[in-house]
Amino acid sequence: MADQHAPPHRDVSAVRIPMLISGIFNILVALWWGSTCFLFFLGIPLLVLGIFEFIQFSKLADPANHQKSIGSTRLIGIFEICTILVGNLGSLVCGIIVLVNLEKLDDRR
Repeated sequence: MADQHAPPHRDVSAVRIPMLISGIFNILVALWWGSTCFLFFLGIPLLVLGIFEFIQFSKLADPANHQKSIGSTRLIGIFEICTILVGNLGSLVCGIIVLVNLEKLDDRR
């Protein structure tokens, strides 16, 4: 018998999948920047953001963490959009998709 007080199961793949794709893009662009001789330091923030995106992707697998993860997911989405400053267009698109679909994490709706 299903628990009547359990939060409803929401499909958050519209948030999780773009976050995973953006994490992959960030790692690839960080490796590309790391291969340059003079601008390797531009890849360090992208590498860190990619790691945080993978961590957030795994946290969003648990429905109990959805409500607690709205703020950090929003912040990661904003940082994804800011990666256009170092030439990461794929992460920009994924960041916009994450921010548009952020209300799917809200269990109160």
